[in-house]
Amino acid sequence: MATKLSRRGFLSGAAVLVAAPAVVRGATAAVDADVVVVGGGVAGLAAAGRLGAAGRRVVVLEARGRIGGRAFTDEAALGVPFDRGAHWLHNADVNPFRADAARLGRRTWPSPADDMLVLRDGRPLADGAASLWSAMAALERRAWLRGIVGSDFALGTAARGEMQQAAADLAALTMATDADRLSARDYATLAEGEDYVVEGGLGRLVADLGGAVPVRTGHIVRRIDWTGAGEVAVAGDFGTVRARRVVVTVPPPVLAGGAIRFDPPLPADRQAALAALEGGRFVKVGFRLDAPLSEVPEYVFDIGRALRGEAAGLYLDRRLPLATVIFAGSHAEAVSRGGAAALEAAGRQALTDALGAAVAARVSRATSTDWSADPFSGGSYTVLRLGAAGAREAYGRPVDDRLFFAGDSAAGPYAVTVMGARQSGEAAATAILSLPV
Repeated sequence: MATKLSRRGFLSGAAVLVAAPAVVRGATAAVDADVVVVGGGVAGLAAAGRLGAAGRRVVVLEARGRIGGRAFTDEAALGVPFDRGAHWLHNADVNPFRADAARLGRRTWPSPADDMLVLRDGRPLADGAASLWSAMAALERRAWLRGIVGSDFALGTAARGEMQQAAADLAALTMATDADRLSARDYATLAEGEDYVVEGGLGRLVADLGGAVPVRTGHIVRRIDWTGAGEVAVAGDFGTVRARRVVVTVPPPVLAGGAIRFDPPLPADRQAALAALEGGRFVKVGFRLDAPLSEVPEYVFDIGRALRGEAAGLYLDRRLPLATVIFAGSHAEAVSRGGAAALEAAGRQALTDALGAAVAARVSRATSTDWSADPFSGGSYTVLRLGAAGAREAYGRPVDDRLFFAGDSAAGPYAVTVMGARQSGEAAATAILSLPV
């Protein structure tokens, strides 16, 4: 949602993808390859594009019936492009997706964090945005000083006063968790930068860029056997594909849950890293309006709700008749127990509380997304367990120069973003290309 709060070459990579053969939908023949990429999300597409451009034989296996993973623009549910997952181009000044968008003729616009209406229990606060950002800066200074001399701690425990606590709640909201669970050290590693949005949706941009990568959709991987010297066997209901190396881009919570069996099991340090990267909950409820709410700031945040443990972020599209309510962490988990109907009701209430019944009455359609309920995701993006410093680094290290892991969970200043996923996939491909064929 905002600079650091929301954390946030693919132009050269995108050119590679466009040059690749057309996507293979639902193919079933097992094909021997140099590299098998497990997962057709951003990291998998980036890895496959770079490897293919270098002349390596690559097979991409994707469990879903589409590419893109959690970068997915739904144009049907609300009649306008709605990003069910990744939405913002974080760190836009260095984000290569901006150049990709320009090359494809897609406009991009700034989405400034300070364009925010801050409320307390539905009533606007004078200088609310300025006060909240000032409190956020003070909170980050306190956390930085505390981090110099101590071990990891929850960001919320560094807060002093209501406004700093609300700032911690907002930071946790954007990180898909709660303020008392958000690792201050993990949060501090993420780069600050301006956010942008892209015309047509970020998921649509990813799908268009990756549409030329050969991907076998509907291929659920059940087992990765790396017992044999010099080869890895990747198996599922589709059969078996044998390759010299594998890039696994399946999210850590799915791997930790045993959806894919590794034979032999992964090393203990890798299993510990996977367990420490827990699935975050970042739930979106989208509402179709009769017209854009251009007269209202782009973001709305009620500190009263946040201090009661019911934080909700409201994003209003400047060009589309679209409002998005975001819940996160334990509050999102509680609301989600009632299913889509409960999510829609909670979202409508948050919209009403923030902007009034007259605005809520302008809603014609609604939809919601909870990636925690998706068996191929296990959450929106990963939350580092408190005290598990180094888990992101351990997750991204290769095993035996045959098993490589990539995705937005990997360490780096752009972790938990689409840009980070892309860089991780490209890094895995580069590491493989440095090894003997």
